[in-house]
Amino acid sequence: MSFTVLDHYEGFIFNNFIKRDKNQINLLNDVDLTWREFNKSNVFYSKRKRFGIYVYGSVGTGKTFLLSLFSQYTKVARKIHYNHLMKNVHDAINLNNDKEKKLESYIKDLSKEIKILFIDELHIFNIVDALIIKRVFQLLEENDVFVMTSSNFKPDDLYKDGLQRADFIPFVEHIKKNYELIHMYSDKDYRRIALNQAKTYFTPINNDTEGEFLSLFQRLVDIDNLTAKIINSKSREIIFTKCSANVAYCSFDFICNTNLGYEDYTNIAKEFKLIFIEKVPKMTDDLSDQCRRFISLIDMLYINKCSVVILAEKPISLLCQIDKLSKEFERTASRLYELTIIQPS
Repeated sequence: MSFTVLDHYEGFIFNNFIKRDKNQINLLNDVDLTWREFNKSNVFYSKRKRFGIYVYGSVGTGKTFLLSLFSQYTKVARKIHYNHLMKNVHDAINLNNDKEKKLESYIKDLSKEIKILFIDELHIFNIVDALIIKRVFQLLEENDVFVMTSSNFKPDDLYKDGLQRADFIPFVEHIKKNYELIHMYSDKDYRRIALNQAKTYFTPINNDTEGEFLSLFQRLVDIDNLTAKIINSKSREIIFTKCSANVAYCSFDFICNTNLGYEDYTNIAKEFKLIFIEKVPKMTDDLSDQCRRFISLIDMLYINKCSVVILAEKPISLLCQIDKLSKEFERTASRLYELTIIQPS
């Protein structure tokens, strides 16, 4: 009896990495069936053949994990984050005046190495990508690459209210007509469960706590497919360099030692649902400005119902040692306890 993708899934259950979930099993069965039909050459299947699958659903349902699992099982797939794919595309076509020819060449070279391309976290936020993405998909299809896509957006919600969206609608219709659409539903947020079962405030700062802090981050994201995200706030750009979906990793120096304010932190909190902040120092009088920013940051994360994981020099009760901010920090301390306390799953 041959080894199947469900055997691969059961291996993760056996090793206590995950718990069995019928919705996840159904998704793997749907993906496997669509992939098998894609590979059938029988003419009777030609009209039913899909070019790939489009999996959408909320954060924490396991979309990326399951499609990555399927990619590993097939051994003929490559995973790439959508942002990385588009960066590669733009790098390729910007080096040559004949952009169409260069794009065709890039996709053809990519297709020589794989039979499946898993594009993770598809989202369209700018008009340039909106106008080029359909051609990218068409070229992948022409080169007989099975495309697997994960997204937080159903096709009709991609690039919603974007400029010249009418020009983007044909891509949406193409996806709806030619791809297997799978809504990944789960009544559990697996990322939230993992956080609830883990320590999320690490102190003091030493090799052991740094290792635990990084290990938790690696558990919740795909460490090999991190990307950068730009938060536009007023006239400035705030660039987070280590992100995955709506999870960000940064240092206290980056987020509190620059001239950021309430509006900036509000925009950050709206973009990310979980932020890892490393190397939070004991805050004394010489760090008053940074402490005020930290207070604002925690306020905005709390108000926007975000989660936070912190690696700090001192426990929460000893973190602020600035007399003139002691009363103000009491609220911050209370919110930190609430944000980082272990809740029952």
